[in-house]
Amino acid sequence: MVLPLIGSDSFPRTKRFDARDRLALVHNAKRRTTGVDVAALDAQVAEKAALRAAELERERAHDVLANTLDRRLVMLEQERRGIAKELEQNVARFRAEHQAKESRREFDLSDPSGKRDARPARLGDEDPRTGVSSAQKFDGEDLEAGARRVAQTAQAAAWYAAQTAEKEARLNEARLAKEAHKELLRAQEQYQNEAAEAQAAARRAHAASVAAENARLATLKRDAADSFKRAELDAENAERLRNENDMFLTENPLLATSALAPGRRVRPDHWKGASAAERAAVADAQRRQRLEKAEASKAEAAAEAFAASHYENTRRALEMNAERVEQFKAEQRAAVLATVLGQRAEKHESDAADRAERFQTGRFGEAYFAGFGASAR
Repeated sequence: MVLPLIGSDSFPRTKRFDARDRLALVHNAKRRTTGVDVAALDAQVAEKAALRAAELERERAHDVLANTLDRRLVMLEQERRGIAKELEQNVARFRAEHQAKESRREFDLSDPSGKRDARPARLGDEDPRTGVSSAQKFDGEDLEAGARRVAQTAQAAAWYAAQTAEKEARLNEARLAKEAHKELLRAQEQYQNEAAEAQAAARRAHAASVAAENARLATLKRDAADSFKRAELDAENAERLRNENDMFLTENPLLATSALAPGRRVRPDHWKGASAAERAAVADAQRRQRLEKAEASKAEAAAEAFAASHYENTRRALEMNAERVEQFKAEQRAAVLATVLGQRAEKHESDAADRAERFQTGRFGEAYFAGFGASAR
């Protein structure tokens, strides 16, 4: 059996491709599946998606359970608070009904209104509490105090009524004054409004007149601008015609001819017909000038470099000299400091020796100190 060649027309599983098309397919990672287990990759993707969905479902169930427990705890807390509130209300109601201060045995000892509610020792001559041996009248007794208080209350009520009438009269006067002031303010406001309307009308009329005058001036300005533009256009046209007909600007060769020797001499200031040799001579002169300028620039750059080098060497020399001066100053300061420290040490040693000589060798003995306070004075 003869097998067909791969890539031939009789090979059933392939097609004939151009090399460039096949290279493009090979380089396309989205379409290249050679050596890749697509089914396994799809299975992994599906497994990850299932795990992710299961994880999301588990998290959702956990959230639902947490919300349910939270609502239940809130309900239990509200129920507990309601029970506690009801118990507190029952205790307060029981205390108000059965444990009042007036029902206590020792209330009379701390009753704040006991003196006010107590009955007097004698209400009058017919008081059954008084007998033959009882005192019939006490010092400072006033049995007419009640009637007097009633009369005083009536008198105070009449006085209060009079004061109320006077106050109402003052309030009525103030109210009338306020109404009059309101009327004055209303009239002033009306006058101000009328004046403002008159001023606004006058301003509108003035603005209309100003607008009309501005329009007239704008028309005049526009006409003047149009006239100026037309004059400028005419001047430009005349200048263009003059330039077009000018023999100098149009480079008329007749101007280059000298009047002294026509055909043999030309005017240098109007000459336009230089030959190739003359143009080459001019170009050669320009080239020489450029070379001379380049040489001069190089010489100037070299001189500037030399000057910069000289300035830099001078600056370095000055810096080195300054460093040497600073080093010399530091050495001098160190030497002075060493001298001062040596002198200070010598002085300290001499002072110590002097103290040892004066106080530690027995120069001042007991006889010296015994003389203090022994004077006859």
